[in-house]
Amino acid sequence: MIKSLNIKNYAIIEDLNIDFNNGFNVFTGETGAGKSIIVGALSLLLKGRSDTSLIRKGANKSYIEGVFSLDDNLKNKLDEADIYYDDELIVRRTLSIDNHNTIKVNDTTVTLNFLSNLLGDVIDIHSQKDSHYLLNKKNHLLLLDSYVDDNNLNEYKLHFEAYKRAYDILNSLKNDTYNQRDYEYNLFDYNEIHDAKLKVDEENDLKNKERLFKDSAKYIEVLNNALDLYKNDNGIKDNLNSLIKSLDLDNDEFKEIKNNIQNSLYSIDDEISKLSNVLNTFNNEDINMDDIQERLYIYSKLKRKHNKSVEELLSYENELKEKINFYLNKDNVLKEKEEEFNAIKEKCLKLAKDISKTRKSKAKELENKVIQEAKELMLENIDFKIVFNETELSSIGIDDVEFYVSTNKGEELKPLKSVASGGEVSRLMLSLKVIFAKLANTQTIIFDEIDTGVSGKVALAIGEKIAKLSKDIQVLTITHLAPVAACANHHYFIYKIDDNNTTKTMISKLNNEEIIKELANISGSVTNESIEAASQLYKLAQEKCYGSK
Repeated sequence: MIKSLNIKNYAIIEDLNIDFNNGFNVFTGETGAGKSIIVGALSLLLKGRSDTSLIRKGANKSYIEGVFSLDDNLKNKLDEADIYYDDELIVRRTLSIDNHNTIKVNDTTVTLNFLSNLLGDVIDIHSQKDSHYLLNKKNHLLLLDSYVDDNNLNEYKLHFEAYKRAYDILNSLKNDTYNQRDYEYNLFDYNEIHDAKLKVDEENDLKNKERLFKDSAKYIEVLNNALDLYKNDNGIKDNLNSLIKSLDLDNDEFKEIKNNIQNSLYSIDDEISKLSNVLNTFNNEDINMDDIQERLYIYSKLKRKHNKSVEELLSYENELKEKINFYLNKDNVLKEKEEEFNAIKEKCLKLAKDISKTRKSKAKELENKVIQEAKELMLENIDFKIVFNETELSSIGIDDVEFYVSTNKGEELKPLKSVASGGEVSRLMLSLKVIFAKLANTQTIIFDEIDTGVSGKVALAIGEKIAKLSKDIQVLTITHLAPVAACANHHYFIYKIDDNNTTKTMISKLNNEEIIKELANISGSVTNESIEAASQLYKLAQEKCYGSK
């Protein structure tokens, strides 16, 4: 969850500090006071691209800093990025007039992409743009799959990649215009590389031997001196053995020290044996500098000719072999590749059909959940369906999916994007958000006027729904509706003041008395009657949402 937000020199905000709480946090205030600016600042902090036009007039820099609580998922991401953390996560973005913009996570500079990956699933900001995401048919299968959570989909994607590769290979072979000249050219290159008998590590081994034997006199002298120092009478080994014998005391501490020194001697013996082996190579008659240099020349020539590394040359050798084989056995090769392709396609189709069957089964569950959530928002006559159409194999299977809805009795089901009423859209979006936010393990969700186009009992139902959601997820909501605001655990009032010919956005957390006055103000005007009505509304809303107040 988000614990606090500090904004400096952003739009009409000079310096604003907000401490957030668990549960349902609501923000009210007059139009233009800066409510949406705060949401915009949060959006910029988490995922937005830098925009220096948002720097407050007269300032050189704008700062936005958020403090977040940590869970195991966030800790793992920070560990992977080697970013230090204590008991919280601090994200700070700086916008500068000279475009020296920075993003820091716990004082470590990061990229926007890293920040988006870090917090993308944790904080969900819902605005009109996000409504478009839910309305867009392209995203409906993704949403369904997040509900289905079928592990077979990952397996299918691997098989589909193999299917695409097999298709590309087969298609390429069918369209190949391979001729005799190409065949002879490829055959020459293949024989040249094949006869060279290249090995991945051989070139480096040869270069090491070449360097070693070029300075053989120096190496032989150094190695002989080292071996003499260790092995000669009264040398290092004799002295260490004498030291070990001298520690023959009946004392546990001395016995442990003696054993450690003895084990160290064994290790030194092993390393000295390696030096002896190196020395012996200089006396190996089978090693010839001319042979080494001639072999290195072959590697150099082939790498330069084909502009490839040794690993790439070995891969190219196999590629040439396949081309030659194809030229000599085109019909057989095509048949073999077609059989391979058909086998992979059959496997993909089977997996895709299994996934489609699971999707359709779980779609029924999801339909019922959406209908249940929507009815609680006073869409009593809603009907919600997930419509399937079969398509060609693709990376997501064989399903084309779209959400359909009807909100009135006798009305035919239509695509979700066709729902005309703003109030109906708001309630549908909230129903979907309640379901998918929990699936995504979202910690905080921010609603920027999710209650557009509703009023009265419907607004109260929306407030109740948000209050219910806030028992599992921290919710921050901007609203102009008293019934929604009355359902909140914590109420913030946003206002602006004029100071020295400048406008500043301010924020204040309201107590119970102030909340009732603000509810009356939202409803129209502050009178004794409206105060009494607001008091009754607040009491009713709190009882409905939390049992008592």
